Amino acid sequence: MANPQHLQWLLEGIDSWNRRRSSQFIVPDLSGVNIYWECRKAGLVDNNNNVSLTGINLEMANLSKAILAGLPFDDGGDYSDAKFRFADLSGANLSNSRFKDADFTSANLQGTDLSGAYLTNAKFSYDTSFKGARLSNISLKGVDLTTANLVGTDLRGARPWEALMYPEYMSFPSYEETWISTGTVECIEDFLEACRIIKSHLPDAMLFFRGEAVSGWDLRPSVMRQSQEGKFRLRANEGKMLLDLMARRPKDFEGTRSAIAQWVIAQHHGLKTRLLDITRNPLVALFWSCLDIDDNKPKPGTLHVFSLPRELVKPFNSDTVSIIANFAKLPREVQNILLGWTPQGTTGRESYLSYRDTYLDALRRLYQLIREEKPYFDDRIDPKDFYRVFVVEPEQSFERIQAQSGAFLISAFHERFERNEVLNFTSGVPIYGHHTWEIPTTKDKERILHQLDLVNITRETLLPSLDESAKAIIDEYSSIPESSFQGSATSWNYGNFRGTQTR
Repeated sequence: MANPQHLQWLLEGIDSWNRRRSSQFIVPDLSGVNIYWECRKAGLVDNNNNVSLTGINLEMANLSKAILAGLPFDDGGDYSDAKFRFADLSGANLSNSRFKDADFTSANLQGTDLSGAYLTNAKFSYDTSFKGARLSNISLKGVDLTTANLVGTDLRGARPWEALMYPEYMSFPSYEETWISTGTVECIEDFLEACRIIKSHLPDAMLFFRGEAVSGWDLRPSVMRQSQEGKFRLRANEGKMLLDLMARRPKDFEGTRSAIAQWVIAQHHGLKTRLLDITRNPLVALFWSCLDIDDNKPKPGTLHVFSLPRELVKPFNSDTVSIIANFAKLPREVQNILLGWTPQGTTGRESYLSYRDTYLDALRRLYQLIREEKPYFDDRIDPKDFYRVFVVEPEQSFERIQAQSGAFLISAFHERFERNEVLNFTSGVPIYGHHTWEIPTTKDKERILHQLDLVNITRETLLPSLDESAKAIIDEYSSIPESSFQGSATSWNYGNFRGTQTR
């Protein structure tokens, strides 16, 4: 129960309160108090008639279930630069209020309603608890959440990617480091030497590769690419497309319980997905970058090398992969709710109550999908994982994946995987180094393909199938000069030939 004396001291004004706090040891107890209305009645308002307690010292205060907000849809109080260090704000209502540059170090925010609040540059610490807190439709720009536990937190419409959510130390190379390897490749040795240099510079990184026959393509998964009309129709229906394919070809998906396995099968057979093909084998990437040869229109190829921190490389059965793969099955509007986008036609200041049920329903739908493959999956989704880019190492269930040492880049949020594009949206996210080389000429491509053929890196070995073997045989025999055939059909005089039958 609140201490009436403490409330009376507060209503004497901010200056008087802060002087008392600096001269006396007080642990304020304002639990359950409607501070907003008490201050408003006492005239502690700004020029707009809103409660203003800027710079107030509420360190160590018991504010459990206190109300610092106004009526729904109204602006709350202004608590900019306020100090809430070690304060108990559990179950408190701070909605629609302003906390610019406020200090919440070690505060208890469990179950706190911060919906619609402005937290620009607010300060939190590793032991600030957000369990069960409501952060929907708030301004998180510049807020340091690097140590915050956001599991179970409602981030509806909060655009959390604008906050600082990740420590920088796990990136390769680090953010302040400008070293990126790049150049041209004219033979196998050039590329292998470039890879050795990267590995010597980043010994703890894992290297993955991607080859593209034509330079200038975005690193964008196929389902994220625009149609000719400039619309993302496939992206909006990615989950429906997978379900339709599974309905039409159920036998092809027999025995695949995991969502990632279903997506891999679908991509293998040509469906557009959010998976971007990469490989562990640099020679495989080199092969793909040397295709599309045209003497009349030379097309330089591009090689991408990704140097990854190990924490971003996940096996096919990891919980993180299950979360993102099942997230991709959800309707686009449900995905947007979970990512924290503000719904079209609304503003970031709409009431939290308007969206609470929608957010919880979206989360329940995701958990339901995950539990179809992992029945005992706990309610522990960390929203921070939505904004990372991961490498998935799939099951070696297809000959092509085995032959190409295949893997995939995947993300719930990001639609392009260039390092700079990722950092433009999510500053501070653990990220890979991204190194590129160009194969400039047709002659370079032809030389490299010949070298790769010597080590048995060919279309037939990378795309093992009866069709590819048949094509390889045709190409092989078509390239043999006719003069090398002794007794070939061209040396026969068919007009003088008389065939006989034997029994």
